[in-house]
Amino acid sequence: MALVDHLTDAERLQFFRKARLLENKAKELSEIEDYEKAGLLYGWAGYAYMQLQAWEDAGYNYGQSGEAYKRIRNWSKAGFSYELSGEAYEKAERWLGAGFNYTQSGYAYEQSKEYEKAGESYRRAGECYRETGKWQEVAISYQQSGEACQTARAWRSAGLSYAQSGDAYRRAQMWMEAEENYCKAKMAYTEAGAYEDAGNMFYKEMLMKRMRMKKWSIKRFTSYLYDLICGYGEKPKNVFITWILTIIFFAIIYFFPSGIIYRADPESSNNLLLRVLHSLYLSATTFATLGQSEFDIKGYMRPFIMLEALIGISMITLFILVLGRKMMRR
Repeated sequence: MALVDHLTDAERLQFFRKARLLENKAKELSEIEDYEKAGLLYGWAGYAYMQLQAWEDAGYNYGQSGEAYKRIRNWSKAGFSYELSGEAYEKAERWLGAGFNYTQSGYAYEQSKEYEKAGESYRRAGECYRETGKWQEVAISYQQSGEACQTARAWRSAGLSYAQSGDAYRRAQMWMEAEENYCKAKMAYTEAGAYEDAGNMFYKEMLMKRMRMKKWSIKRFTSYLYDLICGYGEKPKNVFITWILTIIFFAIIYFFPSGIIYRADPESSNNLLLRVLHSLYLSATTFATLGQSEFDIKGYMRPFIMLEALIGISMITLFILVLGRKMMRR
């Protein structure tokens, strides 16, 4: 926006004086409560400062323009002025000032029922606060963005904003608030038909629920196992990986000498490679509950056979449920 870079220093000084004159005149109009004209002149002053790349002065004047329009409840103009103020402060890398003015812009746009614009302003406020590392303010801004987008029925935008709010609350270790916003994101994405994103939000919601549980409790440990095995019903591949690891684990147990004997060739137990293959075969068939009539099982191995069969039935059922749940949502 540097439209006056070609001016001499004298011309730039003259331009600056005109900007200051507009600012002073706007202040006088504010004092006599002529807020409509004051808002206009503050806006012109802000524009002039923007041309001079005097970003902080521009931010201040656009902000004052927003304040003037706010006093007469001209919410649409107030929202636009605050938005310009936020942009100016952003260029000056005054992140708190930018975040504050974007928030004011969002509020003004909400009052004028321009909810999509409100959502965008709140989102930009969150991005500015992110630069300061103030995660609670970041989270609140994104949450306000989500609420505005939800009112506008812009479901995907609402889902994204709620998700970003949840991430910020998570950074602030505010688990309950994070859980609530992930839940809202899940519902918004569901309304938008973005079921994969909704599933991801459900997974994060369950993670936050687990973080709220007492450390070292059985309930938290059980939740962790459920996450590890199937990702709270959102990760069928975890179930498949658990299958493979379970089969290998029990195959190692069956590998020990004299535990199992292959009936068709009893001497094969002396061959290391054949014993490995037989152990894997027995473990896989037991896991799938197909039976093991080809082997003689020693008594001390039978509890392991029973345990693997029970685990196999449970894991196969779980895989069908998880995969079916994912497919039905598509």
